[in-house]
Amino acid sequence: MKYIYLCLFLFSSFTFSQSKPEYNREKAIFPGCQSAEDLELCFEDKVLQFIDSSLTKSIKTKIIRYSKKDTLDLSANLFFNEEGDLIKKMSGFHIYMDSLKNELNYLEDSFPKVLPVLDKYDNGVADYKNLLLGFKINRADSTIIPIKNYIPKDVPFSLVEQVPVYPGCAPSLPQEAARKCMSNAIGRHVLQNFNTNLASTLNLPSGVIRIYVGFKIDKDAKVVNILTRAPHPALEKEAKRVIKLLPQLESPGMQKGKAVNVPYGLPITFNIAETAAQRKERKRLKRKKRKE
Repeated sequence: MKYIYLCLFLFSSFTFSQSKPEYNREKAIFPGCQSAEDLELCFEDKVLQFIDSSLTKSIKTKIIRYSKKDTLDLSANLFFNEEGDLIKKMSGFHIYMDSLKNELNYLEDSFPKVLPVLDKYDNGVADYKNLLLGFKINRADSTIIPIKNYIPKDVPFSLVEQVPVYPGCAPSLPQEAARKCMSNAIGRHVLQNFNTNLASTLNLPSGVIRIYVGFKIDKDAKVVNILTRAPHPALEKEAKRVIKLLPQLESPGMQKGKAVNVPYGLPITFNIAETAAQRKERKRLKRKKRKE
């Protein structure tokens, strides 16, 4: 095997400036929240109310019918332009149910304009918010009730407000930098510990091989519930071995000041080089097919 590399996808934020940006309004404000003591909490509550009032009877019926749990997680990824309008092509409302995939797109059309972030010259500044919202499903009377200040047991790595702290990553890092630091550290750990010679001993076909790895960082900052999927059991076993070697994290993920479980996933992708015998056989089959 000649190559092994990791595929890690991460939304990162970078600021290029000689000085710290100054704002007259540092956060986008939902209409009606101007005088709120906690602007972020008010924004979340208003989005929750908007979704609750906008869900159609058909969608509510599907949620009640197909949801396997009594609590529904809904994520809202909201990008705003300099005027405070929702950027529809980048935003979205997502319920993690196959039967409702893309059925909430209509919410983007009626989402209200917000008061945008303003710099010190009162120029509008683009902004984004990632919200994780909850609804209680009451099957007895077929209703869906919004949950205020919702904190789910599991919060995806891309959405958790305060990411788990990997050894060597400064706790004081801004959250996007902390996300990147942890992802890079896990990537280096896998590259340094994965047995890159294993695949070449398993008689696998040449080409791209991908292993999917998932695990959780629990409320005690421990790596648990390791799951792997690969085209050969030996690769699954090796991936699990490598993840078990991850060190104890310094602190767990936090959501609204409380420790939460943080699911984390990464694909390990590598290429198995074609042997001379395989190349010869492939060419032979190609010639045979051409003659037919």
